[in-house]
Amino acid sequence: MRDDYQLQGWMFVNFLALIMHYRIYSLLKAKDILKQYSPGDVIEHLERISMLKIGDEWKISEVPKHTRVLIEKLEIPIM
Repeated sequence: MRDDYQLQGWMFVNFLALIMHYRIYSLLKAKDILKQYSPGDVIEHLERISMLKIGDEWKISEVPKHTRVLIEKLEIPIM
């Protein structure tokens, strides 16, 4: 790190990532599918979803079937 501000920014982003990781972990545990999926698996599947701007409208890209099944199991609201 070059200065204290960069170090604080790096620590803050890592703190937010850690919070999100454990929220996903607790969600998997609550739905009793922690044996099938890890928090990293969930993040990998959710990375495949993106927003596309078509004209003036934003639309969700096509969601792969396995990702859609995982979203339904976790009851994650995706627009």
